[in-house]
Amino acid sequence: MALSNSAVTIGVWTDYSRNGALAKTLTLSNRDAVALLAFLATLVGIVGVRSWRITRFILFIVFAPKSAPQGDLSDRGTETTVLPQHVILRNSETATGAAIGLLSCGFLKGNPTAAKNQHRLGTTLLSVLALGHGMTFIALSILTSQIVLGRTVVSKPTSTCGIWRPFHNRSDENFFEYHQELKLDATLDADNYVQNCYFGSGKSGIFNCQSLMSQSIPFSVSEKAGCPFANDVCRTNTSFVLDTGNVSISQLGINTKLADQLYFRRQSICAPIREEPFFFRNLTSDDVPWLKEGEVDTQYLFDIGQEDETILHGVRNSYQSTSYDLTAYLGAIDDSLKTEPRTAPLRVSEELYRGRHGLSLVLLSGSGITFSEESDDPVWSVHTKVERPRGTPWTKPLNIIGCDERFQICAKFNNRCLPWSGLFPKYNTTELDEKAADDKHASLNINITLSIVIEMVDETSIPSSIAHRAGSSALRATRTMNDGFQFRLEPEQWKMELKYWFAVAMSRLQLNVYKTAEKPEGLDPNRSRNLLADVPFIEVLCGSIKFVSSNHTSLSFVGVVVIVVVSASLLFLSFFEVLISLVPSKWHGRWASQWESSENLALLEGKKSLENESVST
Repeated sequence: MALSNSAVTIGVWTDYSRNGALAKTLTLSNRDAVALLAFLATLVGIVGVRSWRITRFILFIVFAPKSAPQGDLSDRGTETTVLPQHVILRNSETATGAAIGLLSCGFLKGNPTAAKNQHRLGTTLLSVLALGHGMTFIALSILTSQIVLGRTVVSKPTSTCGIWRPFHNRSDENFFEYHQELKLDATLDADNYVQNCYFGSGKSGIFNCQSLMSQSIPFSVSEKAGCPFANDVCRTNTSFVLDTGNVSISQLGINTKLADQLYFRRQSICAPIREEPFFFRNLTSDDVPWLKEGEVDTQYLFDIGQEDETILHGVRNSYQSTSYDLTAYLGAIDDSLKTEPRTAPLRVSEELYRGRHGLSLVLLSGSGITFSEESDDPVWSVHTKVERPRGTPWTKPLNIIGCDERFQICAKFNNRCLPWSGLFPKYNTTELDEKAADDKHASLNINITLSIVIEMVDETSIPSSIAHRAGSSALRATRTMNDGFQFRLEPEQWKMELKYWFAVAMSRLQLNVYKTAEKPEGLDPNRSRNLLADVPFIEVLCGSIKFVSSNHTSLSFVGVVVIVVVSASLLFLSFFEVLISLVPSKWHGRWASQWESSENLALLEGKKSLENESVST
């Protein structure tokens, strides 16, 4: 599931989750990032040494003696002790060396007590300032690592990026098998991710839950009064609502200007449905040859209002089956069929007129399964009293869950939401922002942000989470079942199953966005097509998927630039003595003259000239 290194942008990119100049991010391989940090830390250390030249000059000026004659060592005793401080400052190459030298100077012997205390105070203050300079740059050298932002990277536009779906070729006899294989692989990926990373998990050492920008998409569950379907087909008077609330597009890992301003909301309103209204007929061995004598195939017909498309489902009464029979359908109704009120026997009570709004059906049976105890669960209803070798059979031959599947888009920048729609949403940019009618950039920013998500919403349905899997794979109840015997059921088991399927749907959305950056391995290009191939801004889309890469490190580009620029500036300023030496002596001020006369060679020359004068006299 991990993307290759070739799908990562190396260099500077804009992280729109950050503001202003801080959005600029530099991504490098781990090796190059370590080398850059080592260079910056070394650079700061060098600057710390060179900038001491500036600091010592400032301290020299601040603590310069008031009297003009700098070189007269025979004046008052106080100036005898002031002069060594300046000599040490002037000639120390490091702040630490200056601090040690100044402390030693402060404890010279032979001075009067009052003067000695005064000089100790001055030299101690200077040594503390010198030590502070050194410690500051040591700390700054260590703090260069704070420019590391983590391992968040952004995808690089590649020739294989996009949303890849099976391409229906009528001449391909094996197309259905190929389609089903891809769908099952995607579902199993999402299922594995949920098991390891949702519901407070994420502790597995062999499964990486940190690759996506959000470990999971949170959602809430609640109960709602009333049946979500017409014709009073529900078994209960309440509905079970699974709702993500408003989720920022940026949480999916999409990195665009409006990703944190546009939201989506996904909702499933579900309820158990009675099977009696949809009974069609009973078939026996007299009707069809594949039934054994005594077997009955009870058939149910679900008319959801789709032209020439009804759902026929059969349930055998065979007691030989020791596993759950699980089937799921998504009834997406064409918007063109909703011009007049519909009268289909099975339909949602609050129909939406956009996005092919319809319902999902989950059909569950298992005539050979027995239970250890009775249950009042509206789907796992176990109350039948019959003689069996062990346990109690299911009360109903067919158990049905129906869901009203909805999707919505909202904009934070103007507090506007589009009407609810089905799972095939369409939108107009002007519905979200009137400026998009005249402002091409506003329209483009909305389209870039929503294009990927819109193409993936249809795969967030409850049936997509089941994906034609057997009950032993898709049901949580099978974790406490063995050889057709259900040891235990959770309270409200049907809600637990829906919560898990909804989590798989959200996980699938996350992973699908992540996989957009690169074509999945093993995909047959002759049987697949890229839904984004004809999108004019495909390169922008392909370069806008954020994820976490263990092989890369991202740093603050502004932080790198600031360190380099400030360091270069201080290095340049540290050569100020060269500039001073170019100024004629007659233009030097008192401080500059004292600075030059306190240099070691100048002192040595002064001493020699005094000795020569004394010898000549």
